[in-house]
Amino acid sequence: MKVDRHLIKGKVKVLPLYLFTLLLLFASCKEEDDVVEEFPNWPATNDAFFSNLVADVQAKKAKGETNWDLIVSYSKPTEGYSPQTSDYIVVEKIESATGDNLSLPMLSDTVAVHYVGRLIPSADKYKSLGMEFDRSHSGEWNPQTHCYNFYPEKSTPTKFAVKSVVNGFSTAVLHMHRGDHWTVYIPYQLGYGTVARGGIPAGSTLIFDLRMEDFWTKTKGDRN
Repeated sequence: MKVDRHLIKGKVKVLPLYLFTLLLLFASCKEEDDVVEEFPNWPATNDAFFSNLVADVQAKKAKGETNWDLIVSYSKPTEGYSPQTSDYIVVEKIESATGDNLSLPMLSDTVAVHYVGRLIPSADKYKSLGMEFDRSHSGEWNPQTHCYNFYPEKSTPTKFAVKSVVNGFSTAVLHMHRGDHWTVYIPYQLGYGTVARGGIPAGSTLIFDLRMEDFWTKTKGDRN
């Protein structure tokens, strides 16, 4: 399956944000036509959102909670470096794999995943649930579980090389086992930066409902 254009570098979910305070968004209108601006002050809004999220998760971890985590970008040094807020992705572990085979992908591997991607809530049309920009399956949002429903029998995973996608997405899958289901929050610095990409505004936090199905090393000739 061809990888959707939104995930690939250089080409053109989230759980409800009840766990932390989202910067209040005030819709601004254009005086000449009264059209609501959907993404006002967007990079600053996303900076505030992600900073608050990281601080909230740090507090949870300090209390011993294990279902939330902060993962430093794979491209940052592993020693002698103090990560900045935007060097992290944030993950909530919804389901964790069990069993004896708990290996992890490598940067040179290919993965097969199911996902839905969206932004944080915005001013008007997407003020309840952030704008959806990409998906690999048809599951609808479930307000009771705060996740997207998933129908394995109807879903075909998307396959791509780990190193071919944006930094934050690569960082997430490099830490996932087969069978893991996470919500992943990627700051725009590890996503598309301050450049708009095919309908995704510049400075957007990317949020994925992400399921790892499989991964393999193509050079071994075991999978296509």
